[in-house]
Amino acid sequence: MLRYLLITYLAFFSVTSAHAQLLQDKWQTFYRQSWQIGTLAVSQQQLSQYPLDLLQDAARYPQFSTFDWQDIVDLSAIKAACKDNALRNARLNDAVAFELAMCQKTPLSADWFITHSLIHPAGGSFADRYINQFPDSTLPISHLLTITHPHHPLHKALEALSPQGRDALLHGYRAWKEQDTLWLSGNTGWKRLSRKQWQPLAQSLDITLQGEECAFRYSNLCISEQPQHLIAQRVLLALLCLILTAALCRLLYLKRRQNTEKQFILQLLTHELRTPITSLGLTVEMFRHHYAALPDATQDAVWRLVADYQRLSQLTENSKLFLSADASAPLPKQSASLEDWLQFICEKHNVSYSLNHDAMLSLPFYWLSICLDNLIKNAKQHGQGTISVFVVVDTTLTIHVDDEGQFPSRLSRLFRRMKQPANTPNNMGIGLGIVNHLMKQMGGTLSIQRCPTRCTLELPYDHTITD
Repeated sequence: MLRYLLITYLAFFSVTSAHAQLLQDKWQTFYRQSWQIGTLAVSQQQLSQYPLDLLQDAARYPQFSTFDWQDIVDLSAIKAACKDNALRNARLNDAVAFELAMCQKTPLSADWFITHSLIHPAGGSFADRYINQFPDSTLPISHLLTITHPHHPLHKALEALSPQGRDALLHGYRAWKEQDTLWLSGNTGWKRLSRKQWQPLAQSLDITLQGEECAFRYSNLCISEQPQHLIAQRVLLALLCLILTAALCRLLYLKRRQNTEKQFILQLLTHELRTPITSLGLTVEMFRHHYAALPDATQDAVWRLVADYQRLSQLTENSKLFLSADASAPLPKQSASLEDWLQFICEKHNVSYSLNHDAMLSLPFYWLSICLDNLIKNAKQHGQGTISVFVVVDTTLTIHVDDEGQFPSRLSRLFRRMKQPANTPNNMGIGLGIVNHLMKQMGGTLSIQRCPTRCTLELPYDHTITD
């Protein structure tokens, strides 16, 4: 089921990605077709004749990237007094020379504007201020005006384009929409198209340049598909989301149903075993009454029968309690020596153990034994190197099962389960998931360190009987 869910997610993102790519292609086609029918407003050759700094809107404002406010104040004082100030900043030399010439009504040559800085510290170009001061001047400095000055050669051609649009095209954007006029930038210059020119092209490609919702933005354009296509897209996305939700709900339902069926089977087996085990108990009691009359070989067989009966009886009783409807009911506890219990478990698996000190504890040793057995078996089957058990009795009981391997990550285990056929037997014992469940029901925790592998069981205990 996870495989199908993953495929559905991939299909969803593939459709979304393909749609975005299709809209990008439509936009590129629209730009090419619009460029072919557009009217050239200014050529690239014309633009290259003028300094870029004077074409940008920032040239109109004080140049605070180079000068500070005190410099502007000092320059204003020099202009008002028509006298240089020896204490002013040396960066103001060009501006001071210009202002002194203006207040003294001294004409400047065209070479002065070429050999000095272009932009006045307070904003605007020196050429702007000079033409404003001497409107009848015939100096050939019109190419040194800012684009907003009426005498600039390109002012009339670009007057309909806002400063923001002009800056956008100067900085590399290929398109800008100014009310109903579309401006395009290309290798040969800037073109403009009226709404009557670009609107039919957009409609033929089923796109809009200024919709309510944007599939993507380019400069001040909000590019998206026509509304009817948006509706179809939303319906498709809604269907995909519905499929994903249904698949997830089905996955959760099947998982819950599988767990319920497993629990039912366990409860059924536990219930059905009670009758034959009770009958077996009666048989054992009959043999015990006649034990002394039995031959020696038969007496040994009777003791094995008694031991097996006790184990089956204990398993049935503990399983019945574990599978009871009351999940909050505590698991039955037994009192035992911790060292004796560890020795019994570890000798059975032929692994070494260490214990900081022995204690008599009251714990659900039956279920704790299942957990420890499972961790040791998993370490033998899937771990590497020496397997060791370290037990610490402190404020809690802590049991470490170590090996020298590397425990697989959650993602690796997930892909392993997805690739594993349904009928493949599980060689992980009862599974770490059930160990974790058992520890939680006992009030403890299971934690795992990956490199090297260390599985830790931590369980609280009754401190009143540790002596």
